Amino acid sequence: MAKKWESQLSIELVRLDDRLIHGQVVAGWVKVLSCTKIVVVDDEVASDPFEENLMRMAVPEGIDVEIFAAADCNGLYQQLDRSPQKTILLFASVADILQLFSQGKLPLSKLNIGGVAFAEGREQLTESLFLSEEEIAMLAKIANAGVYVEVRPTPFDKAIDFHELLKVRDARRLAEG
Repeated sequence: MAKKWESQLSIELVRLDDRLIHGQVVAGWVKVLSCTKIVVVDDEVASDPFEENLMRMAVPEGIDVEIFAAADCNGLYQQLDRSPQKTILLFASVADILQLFSQGKLPLSKLNIGGVAFAEGREQLTESLFLSEEEIAMLAKIANAGVYVEVRPTPFDKAIDFHELLKVRDARRLAEG
């Protein structure tokens, strides 16, 4: 069912990246996947016209940008269902992804993680990925539901399976005592 949903909606990539639209997305993913639309799901950006304008300015001409609050996603999927455009769906929040996934509003077969910046209470898992224990548990819940969760900042990087990343982290913790 998830693959059918993705092909009906032309969703090429669902990505967690707290920077949302930036060079790795525009110069990397959009170009490689030949996408013509980026959809951002983020409450802060959706409620701040200045932030919304910044997102739109970061995208070259010819790429459509739509921005939604997580609560407004029912309309999002109906709209995407009518669109033939290849689309990248961006989230800054693990909690938003899990909430929509758990409610059946975000059918997933694959989730790409680009980067999440350092913040208090987060540990470093890769060069550009910092997650709290709560965020790790949320992503594990998604992965354990059969979604392939990969860490892959650019399409030119090797994908790292999220479960494998956690095994490496746990082994490192054991070795450190």
